[in-house]
Order: sequence, then C-alpha cells, then structure tokens
Amino acid sequence: MAAVAQQGEQSFFPISEISTYHAKWVIRARVTMKGLQRSFSGRDGKSGQVFNVQLLDESGSEISASFFGAVAEMYFPKIEQGKCYTLTGGSVRIANRQYNRCNHRYEIVFDRNAQVEEVADIAMIETVKYTFTDLHAVGNKTMPFSADLCCVITSVKPVVSFTSKDGKDLTKREITVADDTSTSISIALWGERAKQEDKIFEGNPVICLKGVLVREFNGGRNGSLMEAGAMDMTPKFPEAERVRAWWSKSGASANLTNISSALSSNREGLMDLKTLSEKTLPCACDLCGVVVSFRPIFSFTSKEGKELVKREITIADHSALSMSVTVWGDRAKQDDKLFEGNPVLLMQGVLVKEWNGGRSGSLLEAGSLTFKPETPEGQKVQQWWSAGGSSQSIGQLSQEGGGGTRGPAANAKPATVAEMRQAAENVGSEVQVFNVPCRLALVQTTKKGETQPLYYLACQEPRAGTTLLCNKRVSEDGFCAACNRQGKNAPRLNLRCRFSDFADSAWLTTFHEPAQGLLKTTAEEIRALETGGGGRDAAEAILRQKYFMEPLLVTVRAKMDSYNGEQRTNITCVDAQPLQRGPHGRALLKNIREMIGMLSDTGLMGGA
Repeated sequence: MAAVAQQGEQSFFPISEISTYHAKWVIRARVTMKGLQRSFSGRDGKSGQVFNVQLLDESGSEISASFFGAVAEMYFPKIEQGKCYTLTGGSVRIANRQYNRCNHRYEIVFDRNAQVEEVADIAMIETVKYTFTDLHAVGNKTMPFSADLCCVITSVKPVVSFTSKDGKDLTKREITVADDTSTSISIALWGERAKQEDKIFEGNPVICLKGVLVREFNGGRNGSLMEAGAMDMTPKFPEAERVRAWWSKSGASANLTNISSALSSNREGLMDLKTLSEKTLPCACDLCGVVVSFRPIFSFTSKEGKELVKREITIADHSALSMSVTVWGDRAKQDDKLFEGNPVLLMQGVLVKEWNGGRSGSLLEAGSLTFKPETPEGQKVQQWWSAGGSSQSIGQLSQEGGGGTRGPAANAKPATVAEMRQAAENVGSEVQVFNVPCRLALVQTTKKGETQPLYYLACQEPRAGTTLLCNKRVSEDGFCAACNRQGKNAPRLNLRCRFSDFADSAWLTTFHEPAQGLLKTTAEEIRALETGGGGRDAAEAILRQKYFMEPLLVTVRAKMDSYNGEQRTNITCVDAQPLQRGPHGRALLKNIREMIGMLSDTGLMGGA
C-alpha cells in the first residue's frame, strides 16, 4: 500500500505512487512548469481549451497533467507557475511519450471532476526539478525529445527579431553550450530570455536549462528552450560545479564534438551510390555523379518566415544506381544550362535520409558543389557514362513523393510472405526492403473489443528548410510537438493490414500513401464516411469491399527501432501497387525452369 504524507488531518498521496491502480487520491505539489492555453478540435468537431502543467511534490517525483474543457478555462487564470496546490479528481493514464516530457510512467487528465486549491508555500518542495542528461547522451537519443542540461556557454549570437509565417513577432538568440563529455550543441532562447543583456552570456558562465526540445536540423541536433521551461544562470548544483571545474581545467582548450553539425559529427567521406545504399541512415557523405535529370527551381516560405529556394537533381554513378539530391539557395539558382548535357558533379557534405522507402539527399549549407571536377573519381564517372553508362539500366535509390505513382525500391528483395517474415525477424542494423506479391486479407478495425482508429490528425505545416510537410501526429488540441506550435492539420490513414499469399499471412503497419493505394480511397473520404450519417459502419463497408479483390506487389521495410528504450523490429508496408501479371508470370516461369534444371542436374528427374 502506498505511503501518504500528512499535514494535520489531511493526507496527501505521493506522486511517485500515482498509477491507474489508485482511483482516489489528493496530491500536494508545486507547479514547476505551466504551458500556454490552446484551442483544440476533437474528432467530433467540437472545440475546447487545454493547458498542461508539471507537478512536483516533496517526494521529489514529477508528473505531467492536462486540464481540458471547462476546467481549463476555470483554472488557467488561477494556477501560477511556482506556487503550491492540492489537486484531486483527475484520471490517470499511461504517459504519451510523444507529448509528455516527464519521466513518470503515468500522466493525469483533469476534467469536470477536478478540484484545485492553492496552499501556503511548502519549503520542502523544490522550485524546479532538474533531471540532467549529458550532451553525449543527447547525441544518441531518438528525436524529438526533451532534456534538462547543465553546460557552459561557449559562444553566443546577437538577438534576432523576425515575423513567423503565421504573423507572430518573435525574438530569439542562439547560444552554443558544452559539457564535460567534450560535446557541444546549439540552443535557441526565445522572448524575454533572449532579450537579456549580452554581458549575462559572456565569460563562459555555467547555465542550467529545463525543458530543452531537441530536434533534427540539417543532419545535426539543435535545441530550443520551451516557453514553459526554466533557465538558471547561477546554478549551485553539484553538476554545475563539476562542469565549471572541467572548463577551468581542460574544457576551454578541448576539441569539442558539435552535434548540431552533421559535417563535423558524422561525415563519412566520398563514396559511390552502391556503398551508400548499404549505409545506416541518416548519414552525411560526399558524392560524385553525373546529372541524369533535374527539376526547375522552386521558391517557398518556411514556417520561420524565411524565403527559400531549392532545386532537385538526380545523379548516377558507375555503380549503375541513381539518387535524388536537393540543392539550396544560390546553388539552386544557377542557370539551367549548367545542369544540362549530363555534367559530372562533386558534392561534398550531402545529408542522406530515408524517404518513402528510398533514400534522398540534401546538400548542406556548409557543403560544396563542383561542376566537372578534375579528380580521379570525377574522371571515373565520366568514363563510365561515355563508355555506355548513358544507355545502361539504372536502379533508383530515391522514391518519388506526393501522389504520383512510385516504383518498387531498387534495393528491394523479392520474397514470399513467409520469407519476408523470417528475414525481418533477423534484421540487424541495416534496413531491409522486400517486394512481396500478395493480397489484402483484412484491416484491423477492433482490438480487445475496442474500436481502432483508421486515421490520425497530422500536422500539415512544412518542415524547416523544405517544402515537405511535417505529417507528425498532433495532440487533441491540434498542437504539434515536432514543430512546437499549433497549425494546419489533416487526416492521414494509419492501418494494421493483414496480407496473405498462397502459404502465409502477416500483419503490417500501413501508413497513409500505401493505405490510400490499397483502398483506392482518401483519408478525407474515410473521415467523411465515419462522421457522416452512416457512421463507422459505412467506413468499414468500404474496407470489406477491398479484401482479396486484386493481387498486389507490396513493398515492405524492416528495420530496428528503439521504443521506450527497448530494441524491436519495425515492419512497415511502404508501398502497394497492383501486381503486373505479365512480368510476375514470366518471373515464375523462370523460377520453374531453374528448378527443373537443378533437378535434371542431380538426376532426380526420370525419363519415360
């Protein structure tokens, strides 16, 4: 039975013991973080208000809590960050790690039964609870995530004011911090924190930051101190003393690894596309290839209000593979004539990431682009192209985005369902891709008696520096944790599908693009059916019409993922197209001939 803290006749339940097994409790805690009040639209189309807090009690445990609806409007003006309260009447659920930055296994939702009362300050409860993560560990965690940091400021940039895409006037300052793991990272400070005098940041002071959101940017890792976070410029923690001692003794002259720079942290040098196709992603490298196609320049405005220009080019090399690479700014603006006539390019500093089951590159700002390089690798590529490469069949590492038709990944292995399952179970650090002929047998609509959602609401704001949409799941109020703001959203399909062939079946997670291809129906149409007069039954009727209707060629990706700190295999359907019966039939005949030939060679086939 959980212990309780007492004050007079009042008993308080420790936050460390909060779980779904305890229904009635009263906690006494300090509000260490309080977020903004935001509007949201639920699945039923109704709007409401929500805000989040983090609660810390004298046991030293911290938990995240959300206030929804009428209680959000009631308590938002009453609850103040830093003050102490008693709270009861909330429901407990498993913490959603996509939005919850606390270490507690559970989180609290306060709705109409909530009761919150302010109490006198409790000196035994800390004002801020830090759970520090060193920067070496920050460089290895799955993004995005939130961390508390204790570091020394190594450099600081001037304050910058700008207007965001949605018309907000913003102020930010970038600082670079390092710790005794000889690792550094760039952190963005916002608003009043950014406006503080320059001299506060000078002289390499030690700083403690609570609630730094770490995300990928240009192949590196950048941090942003969230509005509800905390910043301490005069920390007296043991961790702060340790970092000060390191900086004074050897840190100031140490060779720091900057995890905000892809080029300095994990650049792998010059490689051909065949070698690149086997590399673990993301990675940064140098490439040399001939331009086989290019697109016109494209101008757009990023979500930070920056005017950006890009151009996509496709290069191929002597490994008979090609890949799409995006170039930016003045490099993209160069005259079309430079890209015509299949010139050889040397690109140094290309960030390569997985996209749509394939691989795509982006030339980093700190990289370089050279036309017709006079290097051994450039000459090798030119000789290959001139000696027959221009007429050779070239495989594609990149997959076309958007709603167009895509081909199977060039490195996909043909497999039956059983072969795919067996290979996926033994997948290592490298991503494995398979092409599996099969049929759609079933879509999971219920699980343990509960209706399963067919779609989720996804952020439709562009990612920083690209025209690609974020597409991360938004919270119930429409807030995107990846973009750290509320913006446009749209439904995206997220299905569990069972695919079957002649001998076996497998359940595969099937996301938006392949799911729409399977169903020949859009996510908007599914939502319209589900919210219309026919309800969920109408949506499920559409699904049933597709079962076993046509043979498919399904592209499956298998890779190792980390979930809640545990390694497990992630098997996903990344593409689904109608099976081309002619080529498939010829491939089967070829296999039969090869098997007959093997039997003849071993003398196992008798004559008449």
